[in-house]
Amino acid sequence: MVEESGIVLSVSDGFAEIETVRTSSCTACQAKSACGHHAIAKVSSSNRMRMMVSDTLASQVGQEVVVGIPEDTLLKASVWMYLVPLLGLVLGAVLPSLVSNESVYAAIGSVLGLATGLYFARKVSLEHVNDPDFQPKILSIKTKPIQSIDVLQL
Repeated sequence: MVEESGIVLSVSDGFAEIETVRTSSCTACQAKSACGHHAIAKVSSSNRMRMMVSDTLASQVGQEVVVGIPEDTLLKASVWMYLVPLLGLVLGAVLPSLVSNESVYAAIGSVLGLATGLYFARKVSLEHVNDPDFQPKILSIKTKPIQSIDVLQL
């Protein structure tokens, strides 16, 4: 299970809006001084992410929760979103090259192969929109909700 901590922002109809803070593993890496990813992660201000998750634990606004998605689900989604379009691109470039030596056919074939791979990836993703296995879930509640304190003026 791939897990991430977040704060509940709102709750409605069995779903909760969660805000997570994406963390980079760059701080623990030995090669961070020579890495471009570390430099980008350091200046990036978009480290907060909001998502709607399935809430079967009746969480409350302000609670810190652990959200998760199964690893095999993440692997399947990654294959469809990355590998299938890349395979279409490569096959689209290689197959015309076997027939003709013109590079323009390979270029057109690669664009068509990439578009075909993206089409199939989108088709499969639309089939899984309402699949509960492909939706993140609240796994546990870490803290009690933040309670407001009423201020009385005399």
